[in-house]
Amino acid sequence: MFRKWLITLALVMSSPLWAFQEGEMLTDTAKSRLSLDSNKLTIVDFFAEWCVSCRHELPEVNDLYQSLEGTGVTVLGVDVDEEVEVGLAFQKQLGLDFPVVNDPDQELVNEFKPIGMPALYYIYQGQVLKVRFGAINNISQVITADLAEMGVEL
Repeated sequence: MFRKWLITLALVMSSPLWAFQEGEMLTDTAKSRLSLDSNKLTIVDFFAEWCVSCRHELPEVNDLYQSLEGTGVTVLGVDVDEEVEVGLAFQKQLGLDFPVVNDPDQELVNEFKPIGMPALYYIYQGQVLKVRFGAINNISQVITADLAEMGVEL
């Protein structure tokens, strides 16, 4: 009994709280599902219809996406709603212009394992450069500051 407990504890302790941290490379599966352009810095935004903070942040992210044209930076949403129809209606309601991958089977969100929603991952050439979790006031200003810190001029 004690040995099983120790093995279980070792497995839990060796598992990351979330799959992708700053500096880590995405798996081939994640890169394939997201269809990332390796020549662009992509801000991957995980969201869902049930997420109150997402409702507030997504319009700002959408406006920012439109201003990123020609900068080498883009936005890709991942809607984790289990019912695609609900997610599509939510995306339409908010008037999202950026591309969105629907993840009803939770494959991407289970691989990324964000510790809060919404969740932003800045990814360039398959590497996670920065992560942000949870509700953030003035998200477009925060993203703009993050990009400036990375050397991106807008």
